[in-house]
Amino acid sequence: MSKRWIPAFAILCLIVTACGGGTATVPASGTGTPGVSASASVSASPDGSASPAASPSAGGLLDPKEAALLAAGGQRLDGSVSVLGVLGGEEQDAFLETLAPFEEATGIQIDYESSRDLASLLQTRVDGGNPPDVVITPTIGQMFDFAEAGKLVDLGQVIDVAALSEHYDEGLLDIATRDDKVFGLFHTVNLGNLIWYNAKTYEGPKAPATWDELQAWASQAAAKGTTPWCMGMGSEAASGWPGAEFITAILLRQTGPELHDRWWQGEVPWTAPEIRTAFETFGAIATDPKMVYGGPQAVLATSFENGADAIYADPPECSLHEQATFMGDIILANFPDLKPIDDVDFFGMPDFSAEFSGLQQISGEMVVMFNDTPQSRAVVKFMAAPESAKLIAETGRWLAPDTRVPLEAYDSPFLGRAAEILQGAGGVSYLGSDLLPQALVEGFWKGTLDYIKDPAQLDAILARLETLRGTAYE
Repeated sequence: MSKRWIPAFAILCLIVTACGGGTATVPASGTGTPGVSASASVSASPDGSASPAASPSAGGLLDPKEAALLAAGGQRLDGSVSVLGVLGGEEQDAFLETLAPFEEATGIQIDYESSRDLASLLQTRVDGGNPPDVVITPTIGQMFDFAEAGKLVDLGQVIDVAALSEHYDEGLLDIATRDDKVFGLFHTVNLGNLIWYNAKTYEGPKAPATWDELQAWASQAAAKGTTPWCMGMGSEAASGWPGAEFITAILLRQTGPELHDRWWQGEVPWTAPEIRTAFETFGAIATDPKMVYGGPQAVLATSFENGADAIYADPPECSLHEQATFMGDIILANFPDLKPIDDVDFFGMPDFSAEFSGLQQISGEMVVMFNDTPQSRAVVKFMAAPESAKLIAETGRWLAPDTRVPLEAYDSPFLGRAAEILQGAGGVSYLGSDLLPQALVEGFWKGTLDYIKDPAQLDAILARLETLRGTAYE
């Protein structure tokens, strides 16, 4: 069994700097690497080479079009780049808007294809010898497999990783490194495990010190006939991932980051008591009709995008919903008349143990390159630039993992509140359920659904996942 190496530790100094306090600065002189330096723009010389042409703005960053031209070596390259990702609807529109300056400046067309079943589609494309040029994916475990198989381009040959590391946390770069080769770049980040509620109607604790305190209130509410929680597991081929992430969050907070990291690295059996306890803690909500709106059948039948809808029914049919930062925008899209914070608010998941206090988890999407072309190089260089990160921040949908992003770029009250939680974190880990080998990722999703459907089968479910562990890391 080969061992995957990554310390999933305190990643968030980068995000706290970007979102929560202090000032973001840019080096006075460039690194000389297109797409990393923010100190000068370029123009095309008569011989077609790139040369300095413009100075950064007062905020230390270039105009996005200038940064895009810099990423393309100072030339309009034209052509196209095929990009595969999971974003759809308004999220996809917001993301593609951040690439519009790149397309305009370089003449390169971004052909974005969205799939909720990205992992299966990508595997089919790779097996068929026809992968997309660039993939932007949250299924990090699958990228480990592709990297180890030599399918991914070493981004160390595309961007200046040493310069980039001055503005990214070491942990994020470590996650995407194998044998001194960087195969991926995190472009968007979410803070996970937030507890969303209706600020106008929720009467429970809004800053619970412990999980026991929150669940004591939930039990009291259930005893009075008011359902405290609501959930939705549906996500097409990826159904079950919200529950898997919830279980992972519980595992981290119950057992600490060391066991959490050993677990996703394949060193802890799925049949271990710690894993069982995390499932059962989740099951105390998801499998109990008195604790979750609609009971287990509704949990299984409801899309994750509608998982919090019942909170905003009139009258509310539940009070609490667990999900990451992006849930706020999903709620607002479902209920356009609601306002952030005034109506839609959240608090961080409380501690399960005094020994492991203040722990938080993040997830994100990684950019990887399958086909090394001038166009794909240019788009990856641009996405590594702080100007691109600033555009990501300005969408109000994601945290950008680059400390050069000006604080004023974050005008989303949800992201501002997320930054406050991160500032007080006792430690930050990357979401372990996203780092598992892909076979285990999908097995975990299915196992979560099977457990909600029939909790009496937990032993068999864990045994099945343990069998998968025996081959997934080979």
